[in-house]
Amino acid sequence: MNWPDTPFFGDRMNKVLVTLGVLFLVIPCGLTADAISSSIVCSGATWVSSSVISDARSYATSLFTSDLAVVNRTLNIGEAITALVSGRSTGPMGIDEYTGQGYNQTTRDPACLFTDLNQKPGRQDDISTHGLFISGDYLSHRILSDKTVAGSVVNGSGILLLKAHSDDENRTVSHASDIAGSMNVTEEIVFGEEAYD
Repeated sequence: MNWPDTPFFGDRMNKVLVTLGVLFLVIPCGLTADAISSSIVCSGATWVSSSVISDARSYATSLFTSDLAVVNRTLNIGEAITALVSGRSTGPMGIDEYTGQGYNQTTRDPACLFTDLNQKPGRQDDISTHGLFISGDYLSHRILSDKTVAGSVVNGSGILLLKAHSDDENRTVSHASDIAGSMNVTEEIVFGEEAYD
């Protein structure tokens, strides 16, 4: 069977099929995990949103387009939260993505056994991406488990704000990137690579 000779089919169709195949192979799914997956191709307005809020881990994303666009997203919720979002638009595209984790440690003053227990923040991660593009491509993956992994690949024209914050018991790491104009950005952030007691 031959596909019609249009710009969408051919090389672009092969890329879409390969991307969807990679999505199903790369992102792990547990037997008791919840999963959300969608793929949208449209020439009008699109708005997609996903979120997970729990005691220790949170993830939220919104993406909108208003022209010819392809939007894919996959969200798996189990022992780890994994998310993959991609958008390609020939017109305006807006991005709002947030990833957060938090652990608390209960400690007692070592000098006195009769003091009250104190809650001290042990590990807190906070990563957010905000963008408004004239047109372009956006690909993002997030993994929330014992460590937080956030990666973004952006190729387009517009405004992009990337923020990251980690507040360990005795160490604070902050990172920010604000970009405007034509851009090609690749970023990977990993917090909490070592085990925490």
